[in-house]
Amino acid sequence: MVIALAIERRSLKDEVLDKVKKFIITGRYSPGQRIVIDSLARELGVSVTPVREALHYLAAQGLLNIEPHRGFLVRRWSEKEIEDLLSLRCYLEKLAVRLFIERGYEENIGILREKVDEMKIVFESGDVERMEKCNAEFHAIIVKGSGNEELCRVVDSLSEKLHYVRIYSISFPGRFEESFKEHMKIYEAIERKDVALAEERVEEHISNVQKALLNRAK
Repeated sequence: MVIALAIERRSLKDEVLDKVKKFIITGRYSPGQRIVIDSLARELGVSVTPVREALHYLAAQGLLNIEPHRGFLVRRWSEKEIEDLLSLRCYLEKLAVRLFIERGYEENIGILREKVDEMKIVFESGDVERMEKCNAEFHAIIVKGSGNEELCRVVDSLSEKLHYVRIYSISFPGRFEESFKEHMKIYEAIERKDVALAEERVEEHISNVQKALLNRAK
């Protein structure tokens, strides 16, 4: 009986989390806007507890800031934060895609192909959050396939911030389709074992992500 109640409560928390997350990534809550727990709880028809838990979780993910006397605010990233993070990401992922082709191709291309097939299905469904997850897994396969453990550790240390980048940029108008096409182009270059082209397409993809984020930050 106790276990059943725990499962039910956890399910409610997840449902609230999904709704609040959607409010943020779709722009209903703009950067810098304060989220009032009581009002949000009334709107969702739940107690304040699952709402507060969801907001703390999203703060840990980097989507929200917690400020004294103000509470939860949608995170507003500066242009420099965005540029610094994405320039580092570009450097690391260009290295990863080169090493993937040179060292890990035979062992990992099949895994990457399966992920691409899944992304095509998700693209047809129009599910933004599932596509963000697929995007993250696509890049993770490439990084892991590089065979460089130190590179994997560095990228993993940036995972929470990169999660924010992906989900926030992919929800920008027009980016869902553009992002999908960019990933397909990266895969095509990898499949051809064209290192220079793969690096170029990684750089193009991350540049477009940066443009979307800077537009949202304005």
